[in-house]
Amino acid sequence: MSQPTVLCAGEVLFDCLEIPPDPPQCFLGGAPANVACGLVKLGVSAAFLGAVGEDALGERACAELATLGVNIEAVERVAGLPTRQVRVQLVGGDRRFVGFAPAGTSVFADMQFSGQQVSPALLTGARFFVTGTLGLASEPTATTIEHLVQQLRQKGALILIDANWRPIFWPDPRVAPERICPFLAQAHFLKLAKEEAELFFSDSDPQVVYRALWGRAPDHGVVITNGDQAIRYFWHENQGELEPPSMSVVDTTGAGDGFVAGWIAQLLQGTPDTYRDPQWQAACLEFATVVGALVTTKRGAIAGQPTLAEVRQWFGDHPQRKIRTHSTA
Repeated sequence: MSQPTVLCAGEVLFDCLEIPPDPPQCFLGGAPANVACGLVKLGVSAAFLGAVGEDALGERACAELATLGVNIEAVERVAGLPTRQVRVQLVGGDRRFVGFAPAGTSVFADMQFSGQQVSPALLTGARFFVTGTLGLASEPTATTIEHLVQQLRQKGALILIDANWRPIFWPDPRVAPERICPFLAQAHFLKLAKEEAELFFSDSDPQVVYRALWGRAPDHGVVITNGDQAIRYFWHENQGELEPPSMSVVDTTGAGDGFVAGWIAQLLQGTPDTYRDPQWQAACLEFATVVGALVTTKRGAIAGQPTLAEVRQWFGDHPQRKIRTHSTA
């Protein structure tokens, strides 16, 4: 297997969907793992970096990732700790996190990611590094991810962070912002949900978030999503809005991860010059929005992830949608 272009680090787990009276259905999940799978389906080589337990679910996670074509050479197996399960209830297609399993467990394998299996070659070949903030909730995973960000920035890789705020992962959610906000400033590209922007920056305007993190530094981008409402973005002094397409929603789990995968797949096609072009930016994010929307048409964060051919088919079946952009000084 060739060296992957994108490294996705953080948690891999199982989303266990509870739809009474049926027994729970457990699907491979965890935002960074979802993004890695989404990228591979879009034809981009990707690796997942993280930790699983030496248990049946850990073996299943590795097997499913490998079967999809994700590089798992840096996945650690942690003895004595379980692979995390997240209990999810679906209400009208929307998800609600209600707890973890196995019951009574407070320490899971994903919290013990040390990075010891991350080879220099893996880092050298990467153009993008993708992560979130869930790993910051526990050590040693937090320090490992922060160190990887520093290493990859030094090697010239671009960093994309999806905040993916989940307070149930934090022993004390009140301390999270003081660790998360400086970490977000290390990104070149940042995705936030509207409520996350309001929590961490007291504003859902992407330009406000951009200025708070980077001032007028060039070549950064912020995207703020809002469910099925318009996304708003501020990217290299250009801003715009984009309406997501309407889909027959089955399960929203993983839609944001699909968006991230689509965004990176397009970023890899661009150059520093095209990154500054407002029309290219809009087309790039339109692609990402369609990928994210298609994820919602099937149950499970990975099952609905489209292939590149399926995304192209969707665009072939639908007229170009109107995009509103304008530049700001």
